[in-house]
This record gives sequence, structure tokens and C-alpha cells, in this order.
Amino acid sequence: MTVTAATQRAQRPHPLVVLLRVAVAMLLVAVVALGVAVLLAPTPAVEATPVEATAEPLPQASIDWPPAARAAGYGVVGIDGAPDSWATTGSDQAHPMASVTKLVTVLIVLEAHPLVGDDRGPTITLDGDDVSAQARALDENAPIAPVFNGMQVTQRDLVEWSLVDSAGNAIWSLANWAFGDMDGFLAAADAWAERHGLDQTNLDDPAGLAAGSVSSAEDLTRIALMAVEDPVVLATIQLESVRIPGIGLAPNTNRILGEHDIDGGKTGTLKVWGRNLFVTAIREVEGVERRVVGIVMGTIAADETDAAMIQLLESVWPNFGVRTILPEGTVVAAYRAPWGATTDAVTTGALEAHVFADAAPGWTASAEPIEAGTPASAVGEARLEVGDVAAPVRTTGLLLGPDAWWRVMNAPTVLGWYWD
Repeated sequence: MTVTAATQRAQRPHPLVVLLRVAVAMLLVAVVALGVAVLLAPTPAVEATPVEATAEPLPQASIDWPPAARAAGYGVVGIDGAPDSWATTGSDQAHPMASVTKLVTVLIVLEAHPLVGDDRGPTITLDGDDVSAQARALDENAPIAPVFNGMQVTQRDLVEWSLVDSAGNAIWSLANWAFGDMDGFLAAADAWAERHGLDQTNLDDPAGLAAGSVSSAEDLTRIALMAVEDPVVLATIQLESVRIPGIGLAPNTNRILGEHDIDGGKTGTLKVWGRNLFVTAIREVEGVERRVVGIVMGTIAADETDAAMIQLLESVWPNFGVRTILPEGTVVAAYRAPWGATTDAVTTGALEAHVFADAAPGWTASAEPIEAGTPASAVGEARLEVGDVAAPVRTTGLLLGPDAWWRVMNAPTVLGWYWD
């Protein structure tokens, strides 16, 4: 066949055909590149989703409440991050505090005029009003610390005479000195009770000789917890005796001081009501010292009061113990990948704490993000909210990566991983 210009033009493809062929080739290259990009896209790290785990149920406190008391309460100084806890029984009304009022008065005074360490505080010169207070205390058959006009004492002297010997005139002199007069003291007492949310506590006098100086078992239990947390008050109520000029050594009025681990307290008796007793005790439980307080109100005989308090305290101690807060193997987080792969994060040890009954600290857990293909491994920890108690957290198995089909069917999502 003779090749001519015309035949060459006839054999040459049309420009549109060439363009189409190029477009198809480019599309194939793009599809292949896109497919490779989808299949090779790096999978993102999968975040852990917290799982709400239920802590081990703990037993409620079991208390042997003394029937001899018209009202009673116990309190536990907060342990392992749990706040102070308390409970009461019997009458929930306000009743005369008797000489336990002196404890409240001392707390009020020390808030306004604090003492630190062994500091005896300022020197106070007593006058005729203090001598008159002594006479009034004698008329009420209350204990006294002999004083005279011009006698010099310290703030701490008056605190000790009031709490250890329960001297009625000493607490009057302390309150009068601290706030200028009785009106000033009573106003300060009202403000103090309101500030601390003690709605059923009212002071009509600093010594508790007035029947209008009242409180409830709940309020007094809370006051007792405040007392043992004040180092000056605690050190004072722990004294076995105090030296008073003109008398010598006056013993602590708390007859069961030193028994059943009782290391402090305050007594109170008023004919119109009966006997009240506050004590605090400290005991080693499972290698740790624990402090509790007890309140007994409205008993009759002194022996009955003491026996009621011992019965109450001895029933409190068994409620302390080491308890499991979070068991080993508890699921605390979950990994849920977009492509459907899953694994859980669990504790590999138990979280335990020293607790009182069901008053337990909370806990938190942390788990790091993991990559697809990561085998079971440590990813974080669970930790009590207080102290230094923690347990490792690890995944339960391999987190599988997405398969090719899922990648292709979710190509837009997969391609977005390049920019995550």
C-alpha cells in the first residue's frame, strides 16, 4: 500500500481519543495511588473511654448504743481522706450541757485568742468581778479555783483549771477577759455557733450552770471532734491533774481517764438534767493509731455514765479495718476503635484502704491512648484520691487494626487520618 499524506492522516487517532486515553490512564494511576493511600494510611491512636466501676460495698457501722443514755453519739477523726464521720442516737433535741459547756467556752475563746504549743498566753490580773464569780460558783456548789483581787494568772492557767478541775469561776474569768464582759461573750458564743452550723447549741453562761446552756448529741459530737483537733484543748483534757494555788494538785474530773484507751474528756452534771460525758480515746488498729470521740447525755449515776461510755466506745473500734475499695480485675476504661475493634483496661491489683465502716475514700483511674496492633500492656493506673495507694491498669488483649475492606468502604475517614 502506498503511504501518502492522506493515508497518514487517516491512521492518526483523533485528538479526543488521545485525550480520553490520557484521562483514563491518569484516572487509573490516581485510583491505584488512592487505593495505596487508603490501605497504607496510619491508624490513629484510640482514646480510652472511662468506665464507671462500682466500688466494693462496705458494711455500715455497727454500734452498741448504751440504753442508759437519753442521747449519745460517737465521732471518728477522718481517715484516709474520708471526712470526720459521726452518728447519734436517742433524743435529737437540745438539752443542758452542764459543765461540758466549759469545753465549748474554751473553744470559743481560743478561736479569738489562740495559744500555740506550750505558750501560757498573756498574763491576766484578776479583780473584784473575778472574786464575785468565785462566790457565785460556791453558791451553786460548783468546783472553784481560789482567787483574790490582784491575783495574776495566765490564759492557759484558766483553760487548765476550767477543763481539768472544772472550776466554775475560772471559766467565767476566762470568758470575761476574752470578750470584755458577759454580754460580749454571749454575743461571741452566738456568732461562733452560727459560724460552725451548730443550730442546737446555745450558751446562756460560760460554765453550764444555767439550764439554758444547751446542745444536742449531734452538735456535741461535732464539737468533740473540733476539740480533739485543737492541740491545746487536746493536751489539756489529757492532763491527769492540774496544780491550783491554794489547793495543790486537783485531779481530772474524768474518772475513766486512762481506761479503755481513753486519754481525755470532760464531765458535766446538772440536777435538772443528769450527767453528760465527753471522752476521746486512741487505739492502734491494724498497725495504725485511730482517734474517736464519744458523747453520753442524760445518765443518772456516775458509774452508769462511765459504763455507758465504755460500752459505746468498745463497740466503735471493730468498725475500723483494711477494706478493698476496688478489686483486682475491675474494668476502669474501654477502647472502642471506629472500625469496631475493642479491648478493655482493668486493674491488675486491688485498691485497699484503712477505713471506718463504709466511710471510704474515692478513687480515680487513668489510661493512655493506644495504637492499633498493641498487645496487652500497661496503660495507666487506678489510685485512691488520698495517700499513695495505686494499682497498675493494663489492657486485656490485642487491639486489632482495620481490615482492607473497612478501609476502602470508609475511604474519606481513612484519608483524614493523614491530617489527624
